[in-house]
Amino acid sequence: MKIKTTLTSYALIVLCVLLIQPYSSSAAGITPAVTANDGGKRGAKKAITYSSRNNHSVRIYPDALKRVMHVIAKGNDGKKIDFFVFDLEGTLIQHYKMSAGDHEKLVNLERKKYVYQVFSGDEESAIGQFEMR
Repeated sequence: MKIKTTLTSYALIVLCVLLIQPYSSSAAGITPAVTANDGGKRGAKKAITYSSRNNHSVRIYPDALKRVMHVIAKGNDGKKIDFFVFDLEGTLIQHYKMSAGDHEKLVNLERKKYVYQVFSGDEESAIGQFEMR
């Protein structure tokens, strides 16, 4: 019961982050979210954060012919990762424990948007979303 509550909590956090930091699917799969902390001063630097399907933990890409998403775990310093997929209501859809180079296929997913989270131990290493079309 505690695991389900914890996963639901993580899903809500991801949804909040994604609502605050909009994501759009560009050709590169990267969308910058710019936040100004300059207090209205001209020439001040802005903080830029990126959400991507190709990050330092995993690479996610669609199959061109089938309704399948491929997930490949990257090096991650030799650590195993936990890859979670949630729907937008926060329900856990799939979970994989992956080592460097592991390849998983996300199959049988409905046509809608999904949120993913990657954890290396207790530390979150990546978040993002993808859409099944």
